[in-house]
Amino acid sequence: MLDWYARQMIVGVGNPLYTDDGFGPAVISELKKLSLPDDLKILDVGLAGPHFLFTLIAEAEQPVEKMVIVDILDFGGSPGQVAKVSPDILVGEKTGRYMDPHSWGGFKEPLTELGKRTEVIIIGCQPESIEISDIDNESEDVDFWLTEHVKLAIPKAVQMALAEVGVEYGTTITSEGNLHGEQAGRT
Repeated sequence: MLDWYARQMIVGVGNPLYTDDGFGPAVISELKKLSLPDDLKILDVGLAGPHFLFTLIAEAEQPVEKMVIVDILDFGGSPGQVAKVSPDILVGEKTGRYMDPHSWGGFKEPLTELGKRTEVIIIGCQPESIEISDIDNESEDVDFWLTEHVKLAIPKAVQMALAEVGVEYGTTITSEGNLHGEQAGRT
């Protein structure tokens, strides 16, 4: 089996066709643009998140010590608000507000089992909409069909996820070219 796993992982869960449900994949897309340590894997697991998280991880050749899951999460916040939660909030949740096809409600027991062998942190973003996107799929200026509030939450989620795995994320920009004497952004 090809080993996708590493000591630490950041995984994005979601379906980009359902507007803000694409938040996890959008965060992963941004993380993939960065130079990251070799012992950290970044994966967009899309809709296969539960299967990946709860089934395939048992087949990993090396133990996964820490997994950061990025997804939308209805925690009653303002649209675009980002929160770090432990799986306990989902396992102990009794009101049923997470019991929808775009959330974690049906995975309480497997998530508890995963937490016994891997430290699990969830970075959730309060969605504004999980309706099927009405953006023209031919639009070239749209990578993900997120609402504006949720789109603005991506940098914060990137910083939070990297902080969880001990990677400093600053504002340093590097370039292979010689930009001496050139203004930033000029080509």
